[in-house]
Amino acid sequence: MQHLVIASPHRYADLARLWHRWVMRDVAPAFRRAGLQADVTIFRDANSEQFTPELFPGVAFLDNGAGMRDHNDFYDAALGIDCDLLFFLDSDTFLFDADWACRHLEAFADPEVASVSLVSRKGRPAMFALLCRRAAYRELGPRPFRCRYEFPKDWPNGVSLENGDAATRELIKRGKKVLAVGLEESAQYTANFRSSTALRATREIIDAAAGDGAFDRCFRRHRAYTVPAHDNILLGCLYEALYGESFAPDREGKPLGGSATLEDLQRVVAAISDPDEIARLRERFRRSRQAILRMATREGVAIPIPAVFFDEEAEVREVASSSAD
Repeated sequence: MQHLVIASPHRYADLARLWHRWVMRDVAPAFRRAGLQADVTIFRDANSEQFTPELFPGVAFLDNGAGMRDHNDFYDAALGIDCDLLFFLDSDTFLFDADWACRHLEAFADPEVASVSLVSRKGRPAMFALLCRRAAYRELGPRPFRCRYEFPKDWPNGVSLENGDAATRELIKRGKKVLAVGLEESAQYTANFRSSTALRATREIIDAAAGDGAFDRCFRRHRAYTVPAHDNILLGCLYEALYGESFAPDREGKPLGGSATLEDLQRVVAAISDPDEIARLRERFRRSRQAILRMATREGVAIPIPAVFFDEEAEVREVASSSAD
């Protein structure tokens, strides 16, 4: 029997509880039905005291330290786990149909297939949901998944390689195959709230270094924060419905104080005048609402969906109604 390990880095226990709930109920059992021994490993990137075994039954924990300082090191360190296949599933990635993921195991009948990316980045393989043959990546030498910069002297026209990009290139050079599921298919079967953790970590680091209020000033200036802020608001709606607790609280326990509140986000989007940017945000917000409502339906709970734009209430009600149907 082949051994698969579902591995994920987590920094915040509240999001990890949502992830764990889905993985233990749906994902791990699906792989076991497919004939694999399936185990789950969580890397506690921070706040390890919050990740108690009582909240995360059935999970093996790894902690940061020498040789595994953060989530970037974790991907490489996970290659040291004794298994045949690794399924890297990020903390903000959820599968609506775990059997669909298992069907991609068929690709490994070809010995040249090194991995299958179930959630791609701009159509290219990414680490968000990467099902991979452990031995193929170990053959690349130490730290194959690490990020790197190429041609830094040409910055800002250098090349920034994210986790796994260099490994993909090297595997292909060696004649291996790294497959990527198409964007349309992936969107049908997965939800990816990308950068929801990164936003919280960014706030944590900025406020610690520059004091309270420093992140709020950055949030008003940097548009890249708006989508993950909205995603955290939605994830908080689901989390509170399931557990009756605040999501992403600050040190005083204020809900979403460790991310950005709805009022914070509303003030930012109200100041946007570019119609193209507004249209892009509306579409991203709509996709996220659909994803969280699909998750709520799977959980059997009704959740409120807050509107961000002042004229958005009717659209929010329409999306919620179609999801309930």
